[in-house]
Amino acid sequence: MPAPPRAQVIVVIRFSYLAEAGFKMNRKSPDETRATLYDPARLSRRFALFEALTLPALLAQTDPDFSLAVLIGEDFPQEFRARLANLIAPLRDSRIVALPPYNNYKATKLAIEEARAPAATHLITVRLDDDDAFSRDTIAMQKQLCPRVAALGPADTPAMVCFNNGLFLELSDKGNRLFGVIEKLPLGIGMAMIAPVGARPTIFSTDHRRVHTRWNVYTEALTPRFIRSVHRDNDSDALISGERPDYSDAQLDQILTQHFPFTRAQLLALKA
Repeated sequence: MPAPPRAQVIVVIRFSYLAEAGFKMNRKSPDETRATLYDPARLSRRFALFEALTLPALLAQTDPDFSLAVLIGEDFPQEFRARLANLIAPLRDSRIVALPPYNNYKATKLAIEEARAPAATHLITVRLDDDDAFSRDTIAMQKQLCPRVAALGPADTPAMVCFNNGLFLELSDKGNRLFGVIEKLPLGIGMAMIAPVGARPTIFSTDHRRVHTRWNVYTEALTPRFIRSVHRDNDSDALISGERPDYSDAQLDQILTQHFPFTRAQLLALKA
């Protein structure tokens, strides 16, 4: 009987990475893009959201056995790089991966390879942006679901698991809004791909809205498992592709208490 697969979970976060292409911001010249990404005011806003949303969600995981690769540009401002290193240090297996400008796939593939453990036979690569959060049990659920979904298809064929039930947090100087969303298309927050070590595809191989056209995909729609922040620095449009449940404040409080390390008051107090 063959040995069971040893799957390593690797969460990849692109933190203001200066990519060659793949973002709306890349429509500017490279120098203009760099100036925008590394503007101290913008970076300060990104760090505020990372510290308030993304990092607490990572630290609160019920299963802390995962690796983290934070992808930045090799010319990322040193002061902010040091701050980032200090922030992720409490996670048990984290690193910063600093690279020159590459396309999105190549850069994230290199970041994944740097985080890969020698003993792993399979990788569960997970997407997360630096201004979003996933639920406390996201890593645990990906470890449970990914092998089961992969087993439904041909041997060693990549398979995907995503969560399309969650919350949108709109940040505005006029007051924040928190509301529920159930997307009809795959959402990238906490989305994962399982594939054998050495396979070419990763979670960043294609647009997250189109993964279901290339691979087997399981979409878990019953449990709120993400918080997406919507603000002036978003690179992509925050379009809702599905339904908006009409949650009361009490229901929002219950969702947050059950699934996230935040209170509604904390989220509504965040600055845009």
